[in-house]
Amino acid sequence: MSEENVSAILEAAGTSLERIVSATVIVLEEADFAGMNEEWIQWFPTNPPARQGAKLPVRIPGMKVSITTIAEA
Repeated sequence: MSEENVSAILEAAGTSLERIVSATVIVLEEADFAGMNEEWIQWFPTNPPARQGAKLPVRIPGMKVSITTIAEA
């Protein structure tokens, strides 16, 4: 899922990336954390929200990452 997809979902809910207070990122492979960290810096160059990360415990076809956010309205 790209920043644009997350932004669109947040906008539809009446909020934005800048209003995220917490995020949980679950990746398929541990090696994906490095790329996720690079993206994170792009999404949030200053004042990033709290974050949790985990490795997906099972394989789901086609899924590489799952992102859940909590944002202020």
